Amino acid sequence: MSHPAWAAMGAVAVLQASQLHINMHRAVQRMAGTVLGAALAWVLLVQNPSIWSIVTVLVALQFLTEIVIGINYALGQVLITPMALLMTYLAVPTAAGMAMVAERVVDTVLGAIVGMLIAVLLSRMKERRTLALHHGSRAR
Repeated sequence: MSHPAWAAMGAVAVLQASQLHINMHRAVQRMAGTVLGAALAWVLLVQNPSIWSIVTVLVALQFLTEIVIGINYALGQVLITPMALLMTYLAVPTAAGMAMVAERVVDTVLGAIVGMLIAVLLSRMKERRTLALHHGSRAR
């Protein structure tokens, strides 16, 4: 793993809420948003863009992120992920490439799963029962 901090951030980000069901919801949103955002970054990087094209995209992504992050965490992740990947690409273009996109997805998913496990382990039994009941009623 060239970027182990991505896994650590994935785990910590999931643990920000005070209630278990919110932690779980945040983890799923983080994973889904990262997968979609990584796909967007891949589409951009495969075009072999110029530095100024990347900077322009970064400015647009930052602006959009500020608008949506408070409304929908998953959509915010769709925008944040390509920003992180494009900035890494700008910083180290020879070391960062298409493999970095897949690594971001794997690291974030792994981190979110670890965060979910920690959240469950540190939760109260009542929270686990509530989560199980809520999840069971949705499955029907």
